Amino acid sequence: MSLKPGIGFIFILISILFCSHAAVAVLINDTTYYESWNIDTLENIGGYPTTVTGNPQVISTDKGRAVKFDGDGDRLLIDANPLGDAKEFTIEIIFKPDGAYPLNTEPRFVHIQDPDDVSAKRVMIELRLTAENLWYLDGFMKTDNASLTLIDESLTHPTNHWMHAAITYQNSTFKTYVNGIEELNGNVTYASEIVAPTAKTSLGSRMDQRNWYSGLIKTFKVTHRVLAPCEFLTIDTNKTDLNEISHDRFKLFPNPANQYVTVSSFSISSPGYIKITDVLGKTIYRKEQAPAGVFIHKINTSGFAEGIYVIEIYSDTFIQAGKLIIRH
Repeated sequence: MSLKPGIGFIFILISILFCSHAAVAVLINDTTYYESWNIDTLENIGGYPTTVTGNPQVISTDKGRAVKFDGDGDRLLIDANPLGDAKEFTIEIIFKPDGAYPLNTEPRFVHIQDPDDVSAKRVMIELRLTAENLWYLDGFMKTDNASLTLIDESLTHPTNHWMHAAITYQNSTFKTYVNGIEELNGNVTYASEIVAPTAKTSLGSRMDQRNWYSGLIKTFKVTHRVLAPCEFLTIDTNKTDLNEISHDRFKLFPNPANQYVTVSSFSISSPGYIKITDVLGKTIYRKEQAPAGVFIHKINTSGFAEGIYVIEIYSDTFIQAGKLIIRH
C-alpha cells in the first residue's frame, strides 16, 4: 500500500488481545493505515485544509473540546479522503446528538464523496430522529457497482448522550454498530473503487449542504481494516478528555501537540527506541528505551516546526507507530 508521507503508519506486533472476558492469542503481521481526527478545531482538521460553512463552534465539554453544530447551516468540509484506496475499512465517530425533532430529522452528518463524481460513489453515516427525540442509525454505501442502506427504525437510542457509532466493510459485507454492538449487516459489492480517490469528507451535513446535524462531534477515525468491537474507540465516563490517539498498546497525548507530547506503551520486553521522523523521512528525535514493562515518555515538542510527523516505538518483537501533529 502506498502511504502519504508522514501520515500512515506501519503496525507490526505479536500480542495478546483481550475481547470481552476471553483471552485470545493472536499473531498479527499486518500493515494498517489509519487516521484519527480530533474534532476540536475549525482549522486543518487531521492536518488537512478545512472549509467552514455556517457558524460551528468549538466548545468545552465533559469530554474535552468538541465542535457544536447548530443544525441550521453548520458544516466542516475537510479536503481529504481518509478511505483512500482501502478495500476494507472501519469508520468510527464519537458524537452527542441533540434532540432536534422536527427541525433535524434526517442528519447526514458523515459523508465521504467527491462532489464532482458523476456516479456519486459515497460512504455515509446518518441518523434518523423520532417524534420522541430518539435516534436510529443509517449506514449507507454507494459504490461503482451497487448501493446499500442499513436502517431499522426499531433500534433507537437516546439523544443528548455521548455515543459511538461505527460502520465496517470487508469482502462485500457492510455492518453497522452502536456503542460496540452490531446492529445490521448486508452485502454490497464494488468493481474498482469504493469512492473516488479525490473524495472529500463532510461533517455536519450532506456534501451538497442539506440534511443538517444538530449536536456535538468529538472524534472521527478511519482504519483500513475491519476492527473487532473490542478495538473500537471507547467513551470512558471517568475520563474528562478524549484527545488522544490510541491503537492497542500505543497512545499519544495530546495530539495535536504544542509544547510536549506524551507517549505511552506497555509490554516492552526488550531494549528498543522511540523515533520521530518528518514528512521527508528525516529523523528529528530518537531516544533509546530499556525494557520497562509499562512506560510513559514525555517529549518536548516546542522546538518542532508545525506539521505532520510519524512517531515510532521499536523493540525486537514489534513496531508501534502513529501520526503526530504539531500545532503551535
